[in-house]
Amino acid sequence: MSNVVITGSTKGIGFGYAREFLKRGNNVCIAGRHAMEVVKAVETLNKEAADGAKAIGQPCEVSDVGQVQALWDRAASTFGKVDIWVNNAGFARTGVSLLQHTADEIKSMVESNVIGTINGSQVAVRGMKAQGYGHLFNTLGGGSDGRVYPGMICYSTTKRAIRYFTEVLIKELGKGTVRAGMVSPGVNISEGMLREMKALPEPERKKAMWAINVLGDYVETTTPWLVDQMLATVAAGAQGKKIAWMSGGKIMARFLMAGFNKRDLFARYDLSAA
Repeated sequence: MSNVVITGSTKGIGFGYAREFLKRGNNVCIAGRHAMEVVKAVETLNKEAADGAKAIGQPCEVSDVGQVQALWDRAASTFGKVDIWVNNAGFARTGVSLLQHTADEIKSMVESNVIGTINGSQVAVRGMKAQGYGHLFNTLGGGSDGRVYPGMICYSTTKRAIRYFTEVLIKELGKGTVRAGMVSPGVNISEGMLREMKALPEPERKKAMWAINVLGDYVETTTPWLVDQMLATVAAGAQGKKIAWMSGGKIMARFLMAGFNKRDLFARYDLSAA
C-alpha cells in the first residue's frame, strides 16, 4: 500500500487518479481550492476504496507554498509517510489568441501551472528527502514538447516551463532514493474543458471540438492505465520516467481514422459537436 497526495483532485483527471489509486488499495490525500468540494469528493471516494484504503482531503491553493506545506503535513501526519506526490492542479484557457486572454486568465495559468508545480515539487522533495524516499510526478500538457499550437499560447508556455523545470529537477535528484517523473495524460474531457467549449464562439468552438473528438478521451478511460503506469514506475524505482497516454504513433493513427470513426465525446454532456 502506498500513500499518495494529488493536487487539484476534487474533480476531473485528478479525481480520476484518486479513484484508481484507492481501487488498488492505496491511501490518498486529495486537495482543491474549495473546502466543500474537498469534503464532497472525499465522501464519494471513500465509498469506492478497496482493501482498507482511505481517502482524506485538505483545502489547498497551490500558488501559496504555506498551504502546500500544510497539505504535506496533513498527509504525512495521517498516513505516517508520503510515497507518491502528483502535481496535477492547473488552469487552462485554450482556443483563443494572446489578445483574447484576460489578465486574470494569464495570472491564473502562471500561478497554478508553474508556481503551483514548483511549490508542490519543493515541498514534496524536501519532505521525501527527510523521510529518505519518495516519487514525484509532474503533469505535462500540450506544448510541453516544444510543438507550437495556435490557440494555446499561454497555456502551452506554462507547460513548456514545467517540462524544463522537471527535467532539471530529475538531474538534480540524480540516482538517489527520491525520484521524479512526468505524466502526460492526453486530452481528457473534464469540467474545465466543457466550460471552455461553451465559452468559445463559433466557428472556433466547432473546430476545437473536432480536434478533441479525434484526440480526446474520457477520464475513466485514461486514468486506470495512467495510475498503473505510475505504480509500476515507483515499483521499478525509475528516475526520469515520462508516462504518456498519447504517443506520436497513436496521434497519427487517430487522425488517419478520423474520417471513419465519427466520435462525439460531447454528446453525453448535451454539447454535440455536430
